[in-house]
Amino acid sequence: MSSLEKSSLENFAVADVPRYRPPRNWYFLGTTFFGVIAHAAGALGAMVTLVLLLIWYNIPLDLPPADLKSLMHQSGWMAMAMIASCPFTLAVIWLATRMARQPFALYLALHGPAGRDIVRALALVLAVQLAWFAAGRLIGQGPPEFAIDTLRSARASGWLAVYLAALFVFVPITEELVVRGFLFRGWSQSFLGPAGAVVLTSAVWTALHIQYNAFYLSEIFVIGLILGYFRWRTESTWLTVIVHAAINLASVIQTTLVERI
Repeated sequence: MSSLEKSSLENFAVADVPRYRPPRNWYFLGTTFFGVIAHAAGALGAMVTLVLLLIWYNIPLDLPPADLKSLMHQSGWMAMAMIASCPFTLAVIWLATRMARQPFALYLALHGPAGRDIVRALALVLAVQLAWFAAGRLIGQGPPEFAIDTLRSARASGWLAVYLAALFVFVPITEELVVRGFLFRGWSQSFLGPAGAVVLTSAVWTALHIQYNAFYLSEIFVIGLILGYFRWRTESTWLTVIVHAAINLASVIQTTLVERI
């Protein structure tokens, strides 16, 4: 081979062979950044949905703020907004995993949990719910007013099926994929470590439920610790999705039985 041919071959190899870029992890700052953007995207999706509902029902957009706020807090509309926000939120998380050159399912630990782990997690969470329920009865703390009002409103307005779909399917999937899937993955591999990530994701998840009072926020935080622990030990986000849906189901049953809705 002549020196000219050899030089041409080397130039071809350098120019045309793609450079390998290894997968990456977002760690603390990158994970936090995409988590904030995902939350903002979900809020945007919810806002667009509420505006479209106003247009669909021929309701003027220049309503007094109090009337507009009342409409937007109607449980059926809230459920539609929550459902519509899910694709916006998950699209940001999907983009983050693609930018990290990682499969979405692998990055978020989306594989099936063992049956015994589901049973253990459900039993522990149920025990916490029963303990909080008993403590609430002792101190005169009934079911959350927000839960009572939204359930009654959904039933009275004919939006119950949509409300329950949001509560049992869309909200558990989206919140868990973001909090215990994406955020836990990045934060657990940062300076926080798994234990710190369990605590921080539980705090974030609690902050998403500020419509409740301190008594129920403390319950949510403890349950969040349990979900984070099982996410860590089983490496399965689907487990926390299942348990989250079961938590919401138990809460609806409790509210219905206690308040006879």
